Amino acid sequence: MAKYSRPMRMPSNEDRIYKMRMYENKIADNIQAVKSYNQLMRAAEFGEQHIKKREEREIESREEAIRQCREQNLEIRRAKLSALLEGEDQLLNDELKTNSMTLAERRAWLEARSRALKQKQNTEACQRDRYAQEMMDKAWRDNADDVRVQDSKLAVLRAVEGRKRQLEEAVARKIIEEEENRKLEGIMERELKIKEQALWAEVATKAAKRVEATDVLNEQMELLSKLRSEEQAAVKAEMAAMNMRWQQEEEALKRTQAERKCYLDARNKSIQATNQGLRCTRNGENDADKRFEAECAALTAAREAQEILQEKELKDAQKREAKQYANHLKAVAARLSADDSFRNAQFKAEEDAESAKREAGWKREEDQRQRLWNRVHEERQNQLREKDKVRFEIEAQKRLDLENNERMVKMAAAEKERQLAEQRRTKQGLLDSLEDQLRNKQAQEIKAREQKRVEFEGIVDQEKKYREKVKCESAALPFPELNYKHKLVKWMED
Repeated sequence: MAKYSRPMRMPSNEDRIYKMRMYENKIADNIQAVKSYNQLMRAAEFGEQHIKKREEREIESREEAIRQCREQNLEIRRAKLSALLEGEDQLLNDELKTNSMTLAERRAWLEARSRALKQKQNTEACQRDRYAQEMMDKAWRDNADDVRVQDSKLAVLRAVEGRKRQLEEAVARKIIEEEENRKLEGIMERELKIKEQALWAEVATKAAKRVEATDVLNEQMELLSKLRSEEQAAVKAEMAAMNMRWQQEEEALKRTQAERKCYLDARNKSIQATNQGLRCTRNGENDADKRFEAECAALTAAREAQEILQEKELKDAQKREAKQYANHLKAVAARLSADDSFRNAQFKAEEDAESAKREAGWKREEDQRQRLWNRVHEERQNQLREKDKVRFEIEAQKRLDLENNERMVKMAAAEKERQLAEQRRTKQGLLDSLEDQLRNKQAQEIKAREQKRVEFEGIVDQEKKYREKVKCESAALPFPELNYKHKLVKWMED
């Protein structure tokens, strides 16, 4: 009888638990990646909208600045051109008016022009006199001792008052700063309390989340331990059932072998008794009996070999069952691995699709930005071309106006030369010119005498005003105090 060998015990399902834990961790990582990706997408969408709005505002501001600059340049050019044209128009009108005037009208026009110029000169002279009077008053106050002393006292008093006012302002500013600092400290304390409350709330939230996570992890660990214990109990029950079945099969085989052995022993004994009884009577049958015994021995050996073969087949069947159970566990692990690979491939395919979609969106946005840049560049080129066209038109108009003005000036000069030549050719023109010269000379002499008289009267009036001013300033000064040598700064104490 062959020796029974117990099959090797398969290890517990640690690899399965490890695989399940890796799978759960991978799912958690994928969920976290999806959440972070969604957050990044929301931030990117917000940034994209903000960038578009900012670009639109920048384009609008640039267009507005270009439009304002163009309008300002046009206004400046229009103002310059209008001033130039008005001056030239006035000059031409004056020349045309004087050319078509008679002698009396020309004299009246010249007198009106001279009165306007004289009024302008008088206005400028009044401004210069006022400035000179102010400078003279300042110099007089600087050179008058009593007035300078009084001014110095007033300056000291103003300085003291100013310093006092500065100190009061500094005290008021300090009080205001202290109040602002107290308010700021109160605001900072309130904000600090709010931040502390928010921090404590966040800490409490984190602690609650940590407790929830700990509870979830403990529950998962309990479930895993329960699952492990159930699997171990199932494995133990299965192994116990297999051992019991193997023991039952072994006991049944032993009983069958014992019964067969008892049957063979009884048969051998009966055969031996029969042979012993017949040996005496049947001497001739010894060879047959020997052959029969040999056949019985061969049959017994064949049956024992058959029993050994059956026992070997039973052991092989047990080994095959153990190997099938191991292959079953390997197949379960391979199926889990295939499921993981399939899920990973599915996640990867989804990520690739999202990445391709995102790349397509980026490419579409880049194309839109490129088209926008091309459109802005084209508009800018059109604006530059329009600007150059306007500038060329303005320059052409300027050249045309300049040519027209030059032509008009030449025509006016030719007309003036013709008139002067005609006046020179006539005696009346010569007489008029001589009379004009005499009148101009007389007017200059009268103007010189009038200017000298005005200057003399101004000097006399200035001296009179100076004396009256000194008298007024002296009367306005305080009564002089006695000069005590030990009180040299008495005037500063007042």
